Amino acid sequence: MAQPIRQLHLSRRGFLRGSGACLALPWLDAMAPALGRAPRAEPGVLFVFSPNGMKMDEWRPDGDGPRAQLPYLLEPLRPVREHLTIVSGLAIDAGFAHGDGPGDHARAASTFLTCAHPVKTGGADIRVGQSIDQAIAERIGEQSTFRSLEFGMEGGRSAGVCDSGYSCAYSNNVSWRTDTTPVAKETDPRRLFERLFGDPEQHADLAAQASRRARLRSVLDLAADDLKGLRKKLGPADQQKLDEYADAVRDVEGRLERIATDEADALESVPGDLLDRRRDAGFAGQLDLAYELLGLALRTGRTRVISFMLGNGGSNRSYRFLGAAEGHHSLSHHRGDPQKLDGIRRINRFHMERLGRFLESLQSMQHADGTLLEHTAVVFGSGISDGNRHNHDDLPVLVAGRAAGRLRPRGHLKVADRTPMANLYLSVAGAVGAEMPTFADSTGRLSEIL
Repeated sequence: MAQPIRQLHLSRRGFLRGSGACLALPWLDAMAPALGRAPRAEPGVLFVFSPNGMKMDEWRPDGDGPRAQLPYLLEPLRPVREHLTIVSGLAIDAGFAHGDGPGDHARAASTFLTCAHPVKTGGADIRVGQSIDQAIAERIGEQSTFRSLEFGMEGGRSAGVCDSGYSCAYSNNVSWRTDTTPVAKETDPRRLFERLFGDPEQHADLAAQASRRARLRSVLDLAADDLKGLRKKLGPADQQKLDEYADAVRDVEGRLERIATDEADALESVPGDLLDRRRDAGFAGQLDLAYELLGLALRTGRTRVISFMLGNGGSNRSYRFLGAAEGHHSLSHHRGDPQKLDGIRRINRFHMERLGRFLESLQSMQHADGTLLEHTAVVFGSGISDGNRHNHDDLPVLVAGRAAGRLRPRGHLKVADRTPMANLYLSVAGAVGAEMPTFADSTGRLSEIL
């Protein structure tokens, strides 16, 4: 007979440590206070940076409010539209040149979460401003295992010049712990998994290590006895949640192993240009995997603050698998060319499809008294509006989720032109429990979403 949930009362930071593994637990009803108060889960926040702007004529919704018609690029978000606010009119003034000349892509990345103008330098004297994710982490980060997580789909140098006299640190980072210190992002999904769940090989004895070299040893296998013991103590609903979570973790492990195997095979057997194409074709799967890992991080409460770069500032990744062979940055300089505009359209739509799939997965996960999407704030956007114009106003920005009821989805929200992006950040920070009087060039909160 299952032990009554309110007598069990698991810790919110519950772990299974069988055989030295460190398997974080998802939110379970057994984490509710013993006297039966409703379970409480503090909201998390994910900031997603998209490089090179958007095809804006197919981004802006038609109409205002919840009844606004979603345009072509946003159609993939239709299943979660009741949790969306698409904000038009926001600007990052710090992204404009202000006498510093070219370098808009470096400024687009470095100002995206800082809303501060970077010092134009290719040397060690970099300076921009603290980013909103790190300002939030300062206030709520100690409540989680990891103060914050930073992930990206592209690596890159932290020194040297990458864009018109601007240091590579500006192009390759959106997260800044202080105004002079970027937070290096992880780009390897396997290493992120090991951070979240521990590397099984580090905890195994020498015989087990030898065995693992021939066969992947799952973190779930290491914690199997503890997992089985815990399951017997849970009610039916929690048992189902635990089973679904374990399936998700095992699926991610298997996909990580397949990616590693495919890459090794490719290096051995695929010549030059074909190798580039093979890696390119695998980008969609790697992006899905990255989103799943970030979802697991939020689901387990290992962190409440995440930044995610879909590409570096000015990314010139080729999306051949979409039929857009020319690099993303090159396509964004379209000058009205229909073929280039079609390439941008395909890339933008692809990323919204992947974001939509991720948001739907968050909505499908039960979390405390709602779903994970309802307990999260996801901010998606770019530091450039039209990649051809290099403008930093009327930015493509959306907010998904309700931050445990503290954010109010509005459909399409049109704010006054050049409203500071910092106003949105200030509002989101307060909603996830990181109250601050001002941030960067903020002039107030967006009361419409609170």
